[in-house]
Amino acid sequence: MSYGRAAMLAGIVLASTGCAIFGGGDDEDPIEPPAELVDFEPSLDVERLWSSKVGGGSEFLRLGLTPATDGSRIFAGSHDGQVAAFDAQTGRRAWATRTDLPLAAGPGYGGGVLVFGTNDGDLITLEAETGAERWRLQVGGEVLAPPAIGNGVVVLRTVDGRLRGYSLLDGRLLWTIENAVPSLTLRGNTAPIISGNAVVAGFDNGRLGVYEIATGEVRWEAPLATPSGRSELERMVDISAGLAVVGSDVYAVGYNGRAVAVALDTGLLIWQQELSSYAGLGASFSAVYVADDFSQVVALDRNGGTPLWTQPALRLRDVTAPTFYRGTVVVGDLEGYLHWLDADDGHFVARERIASRHIGNAPLVVGNNVYAQADDGTVAAYTIREEES
Repeated sequence: MSYGRAAMLAGIVLASTGCAIFGGGDDEDPIEPPAELVDFEPSLDVERLWSSKVGGGSEFLRLGLTPATDGSRIFAGSHDGQVAAFDAQTGRRAWATRTDLPLAAGPGYGGGVLVFGTNDGDLITLEAETGAERWRLQVGGEVLAPPAIGNGVVVLRTVDGRLRGYSLLDGRLLWTIENAVPSLTLRGNTAPIISGNAVVAGFDNGRLGVYEIATGEVRWEAPLATPSGRSELERMVDISAGLAVVGSDVYAVGYNGRAVAVALDTGLLIWQQELSSYAGLGASFSAVYVADDFSQVVALDRNGGTPLWTQPALRLRDVTAPTFYRGTVVVGDLEGYLHWLDADDGHFVARERIASRHIGNAPLVVGNNVYAQADDGTVAAYTIREEES
């Protein structure tokens, strides 16, 4: 492990045993700084549609606060408890409310309802139309992954290794899945994904599973990686990165592990590629895009996992999971920049800065636009301006 990588990991590792991790070295082995941005001639005309702000900053707490949508509005929340809804095209604020809770993840959207989790282990639901509170409850564990909603069920992942299903109607607990939590994990959790009647989830012990959304019954579970090495850091196999589901396939990547494609219905391994990531991945119909643990963006063929290209110029810039958007791959970084890469070969085609603070979660695509939220509460919308014929 390079000193630069260790230094960056020091900011994102949660040491539940009380130990700490430090990056650094002597004069002969200085800490590697994040890569400086290199100027280039933009070849894509990216236009900012609007920018607004919700609440205050989160002080680099690595929270799961990221915009959600119902198709016509963008919903966002802040760590100081504020939530707002914006018109997706114009940015006009439709409503705003204060929850007085330390929001840490969300919102999840479904069934006309927004769901947030908190640092204190609260789960709160709001009416998406008005922001009025529907119900709240204490779930007993910090929430760092946006909840998922489907088939009348709220699916919640908490840092204590539990995946739970709650009734969207009244918050009644429907089922619980438990996984052991290693003594050392990465801060953050993988957001569950609902696909039809199934829930896909990854855990801190490196296991990947698919469950029935109504009952929590296990369809299949499998280890993404097996712990190995002499130190606790080397043995981490945390799936704290995003998952992706495309068609009938699940794509996942873990820290100190591998990127895999597995069949959603059976768990059958389709392909695997040695790759380590804590930021996560995104997928298009032709490729899977991974931000590795050095913040290099790597493209893999979706059908066979063959490496297609690597963009190393964002090394150690703590980039987000990649998002595929209109022939490009978009990532945010630690200084509030959004970078657009050509999806075919990875070269830079555009760059915009939405704020001076870290962008912690993958951009969101809605129709022809892409949206991102920075740690200071800035929410911004961009589109690609079409060339006039």
